[in-house]
Formats: sequence, C-alpha cells, structure tokens
Amino acid sequence: MKTTTALAAIVFLGGTAGALAQQAPPAPIYRVTVEQRTIQAVNYGHRTAPTKIGFQGTVLMPKAAGEAVVHSRRGAVSIDARFEHLEEPVRFGAQYLTYVLWAVTPDGRVTNLGEVVTDAHEKAHLAVTTQLQAFALILTAEPYYAVTRPSDVVVMQNQILPDTTGRIETVNAKYELMPRTDYTYHVNQADEIAAASRRKVSVEEANAITALYQAQNALQIAKSKGADRYAPDVFQKAQNLLTQAQAYRDRKSNARQVITLAREATQTAQDALMIAGRHNPEEVAKNAADPRP
Repeated sequence: MKTTTALAAIVFLGGTAGALAQQAPPAPIYRVTVEQRTIQAVNYGHRTAPTKIGFQGTVLMPKAAGEAVVHSRRGAVSIDARFEHLEEPVRFGAQYLTYVLWAVTPDGRVTNLGEVVTDAHEKAHLAVTTQLQAFALILTAEPYYAVTRPSDVVVMQNQILPDTTGRIETVNAKYELMPRTDYTYHVNQADEIAAASRRKVSVEEANAITALYQAQNALQIAKSKGADRYAPDVFQKAQNLLTQAQAYRDRKSNARQVITLAREATQTAQDALMIAGRHNPEEVAKNAADPRP
C-alpha cells in the first residue's frame, strides 16, 4: 500500500500531544487575541473574465506559495486555489490537523471558505464559491475543518500579481485570532501508548484517522467552552457520532464511512460550541464586547 513519511506525523499524533503535555506550555505565536495587520483586499465586482491572485508564505512558512484563479459571476465569486510547499500543520503543535482558507472583508469579517488538505508532495487544491465581492484571503492551521474563527497560526496570505484585475483596496483588516492556548489539550497515557504502537498506514486509513482526531479536537474544545452543559443534546449527538465512527474503524469498515461519520461529528460539535456561546455567561460577555460575527 502507498504510504508516506508525512503520514507518520498523523498516526503518531497522540504520542506527540502526550509529549507536549509533559513540557512547558508553548508560547503563543501571537501574544494578543486581536491582531491588526495590513492586507490587500480585492473588489472583484462583476467581471466578464477571470483573474489571478497569488499567495505568499508568512514568517511561519516562508517557502509556501500559491495562486488562485478568481472569477466573478452574477451572484457568486468562484475561487480555484492551488498551494505548494505546505508542510504538515502538526509542525505548529499536535492539535493542528488541517488548514483552512479564509476570506477577510475590509471590515474584518471572516468566512471559512473550506479545508485545504495537503498531499504527499506538500501540494493542495481547493475550489470554492462565495457570495462576497471584496475580500482578502488568508490560510491558517486549525484543529479541525469546521472552525468559525481563524487561529493565530497564519501561514499564507494573498499577494497582488501584476496581472490581477479588480479594484485593489489596502485595508487594515482587523480580525480576531484564536490564541494557540485555546486549542491546547492533553491526551491520557493510554492514548499516547496506543498511538506510539501504531505502524504506518495507507493514505485512505490515514485520512480516516485524521478525521477522527479532528472530531476529538472539536468535542474537547466544545466541552472546554461548556457545550456539554449549555447544549447537552447537540453535544451528546456529536459524541454518539464519534463513537459510531470509532466503532466502524475498529471493525475495519470502509474508511469513507469512518470519514463521513467523523466529519459529521466535527460539524455537530461545532454547532454545540456555537449554541453554548449564546448561553454561557462568559462567552456571552465576550461576544457582547466584540459583536462581530
């Protein structure tokens, strides 16, 4: 079966997280929750022909590069993005399992455009559409695909090319970044030992393992924000879906079934997190101080 060295980072994730638990907590890459940065946004408007925009790596991943073809049609803008030299997200911490592409509007509103999954050659491709007309693009490392606010691990941002067409707007896009400490958790020793004993697996099974870990991340983060108390039914549904996905994998069922159930568990856990945010007094106070979506 086809295996890659990158997969070893995935299957040994539990062991890595356990090792981190014994070390001093990592310092956040950014020490503030809100990071103000100047980023160029493009108003694509209604154009008859597509245009290109580039991506450049930040100091966190300077070799990363990419390009996207953006086509504005009536009612939607399509984005066909390709990336290269994208290293595994676990290099930033065992809790980071994937990348997410974000659109940032001039007023700082962020929209999750979709998950960016790297292949064995550190390349990735994502084709999506959005209702937004004017936006900048950033790529962040995340603990799971369904997050609604970007982490502070910003690895790439868009770059205006000489042939980029559209109204270029240099804006101070002030958007909230989730600090890394919000995503740090510890695994128990049994998980660590089990992960350390695993051998390399096929690409298909590695994808299933990653989906399961993303669901575990989503549930643990949701629970840390009180979702089990403020949205118990939805949280329990997410837990049941994860249990079912794990049972399918234990029975060596089709990996696609495992992935489908695990991703549904992830999304349901995110739903529970959002509901908890509307009822948890601490989260309500935080959102009242910052009313942006």
